[in-house]
Amino acid sequence: MKIAVIDDEKPQADILYSICNAYFGGHKQNVQIDCFPDGIAFFNSFKENTYKIAFVDIFMEKMNGIAVAEKLREKDRDIIIVFVTTSPDFMMQAFSVHAFHYITKPYKAEQMIYKVLNDASSYVSDNSKYIEVMCDRRNTLISLKEIVSVESDAHYINIGVVSGLRYRTRMTIAEFLKLADNDTRFIPVNRGIVLNADYIKDIEDSVCVTGNGERFPIKIREKTRIEQSIREYMFKKIRENQRR
Repeated sequence: MKIAVIDDEKPQADILYSICNAYFGGHKQNVQIDCFPDGIAFFNSFKENTYKIAFVDIFMEKMNGIAVAEKLREKDRDIIIVFVTTSPDFMMQAFSVHAFHYITKPYKAEQMIYKVLNDASSYVSDNSKYIEVMCDRRNTLISLKEIVSVESDAHYINIGVVSGLRYRTRMTIAEFLKLADNDTRFIPVNRGIVLNADYIKDIEDSVCVTGNGERFPIKIREKTRIEQSIREYMFKKIRENQRR
């Protein structure tokens, strides 16, 4: 994993570097931490999808942290942005660029940063699971985490994601499940329909309702099996989170 620390206060950057290094060393994970004195230096060496986490100081002279985050979010929508600052005054602007966390200086406890790194590492691990499909004659990467539904249509499947977009690719449901490594979050609810359990909101009679309001027909005789599959997945997810 690669982490960027963008901070014009070298002593503070060095402290954060040491804490991150100790955290990943303790977890026996390989990590590369690159420190940059400002956003300009960072973008001069930036390559898309290189860094998984970026710690960004808000108060910097050459380019303030909010501007850095806005530009970074345009280039990489998946990178985890953690703001570090001496003041909470810019917290609302931090959320506008989908910041993962907001840490105030001086760093009072390593444990707080460890928790942020723990949460971020879990997010990266899940978010790094992708499938590659052919859509409109080009290869497209789709995050498993963002897939809401998969529906078969003749020799094709339509993959619906949280943004509302749909990807159409020549593939069977069985091939999709194999490509997704039979991830247990994907539950067949009817012939030619697979739903992501993370987005299933309710089952009403013969209809499965997702969080965005879409309704999918299910087989009545399979209702008990579907509900059991959802419960088993949720219990597994809870146990995994408790072990972290």
